Amino acid sequence: MMRAAEVRGAELRPGRVTGVVQQENTARIIGVEVDGEFVAGDAVVIAMGPWSILAARWLPLPAVFGLKGHSIVFETGTRVPGEAVFLEYRERNGATLTPELFPRTDGTTYVCAISSEQPLPVDPAGVTPDPGAIERIEAMCADLSPVLASAKILARQACYRPVTRDGLPLIARCPASPAPSSRAGTACGHSQRPGDRRSDGGTDRRWCSRSVDLTPFGPGRLPVFDPAQLRLA
Repeated sequence: MMRAAEVRGAELRPGRVTGVVQQENTARIIGVEVDGEFVAGDAVVIAMGPWSILAARWLPLPAVFGLKGHSIVFETGTRVPGEAVFLEYRERNGATLTPELFPRTDGTTYVCAISSEQPLPVDPAGVTPDPGAIERIEAMCADLSPVLASAKILARQACYRPVTRDGLPLIARCPASPAPSSRAGTACGHSQRPGDRRSDGGTDRRWCSRSVDLTPFGPGRLPVFDPAQLRLA
C-alpha cells in the first residue's frame, strides 16, 4: 500500500513523531515534529495503532488500548483451500481458544489465537510473545490439521490490536479541531473491523465519507484521556 501511495506522490519518512505543531496564537495544526524536526502539513491524521494513546499528550483524544494477540505463519502452498476458518478449540486442560485461520494468496496460512492484556511497550521492537503462547498455538494447529502439523513455520509472533473503550474505531476530526483550517483527525482503534469504515477526507478535502455515516465513530462520544495517567517504560 505504501508503494502505491509513493507512486502517487506520497513520501515515507521514517522517524519518531514527538508532537504536533500549532500556528502561533491559533489552534490550527500546521505540521508535526519528527525526531524534533518540524515537518509542515495541511492535515494531520492520528493513525498509530495502539500507540495512538501517546497522541493524547498533544491533542484531547479518547484512549486507545492495546490488546495483545499471538500468531503463527505457515508455508502451506496450495494444500489449504482459500477459505477463512473461525472456530472454538478446547485444550486438554479445559481452556477454550477461539483461533482464526486465514489462507493467503502467497501460499502462506496465518493462524492467530490467545489474547492477553500485557502492557504495551513504547518501542514496537519490544513486542514479544508471552511465554508458552506460541507453543500452545503450535500444538493446537498440529491437532487441527495434518497439513499445518507438517508445514514449515515462517513466523512466530505477537502484536497489539488497537481497541477503544466501546469497541468502535475513532474516525473523524479531533474534538479540539472544529474549524476546517485545523485539519487534525483520527483513524485508529479499528481492532479487526472491516477496512471499509473509513473517511474519504483525504481525496475530497472534507472530513466526511461519501458512502458511510461516520457519526458513530466520532471521538467526542468517549471521555478524553488524561495523559498524566500514561506510564511509559
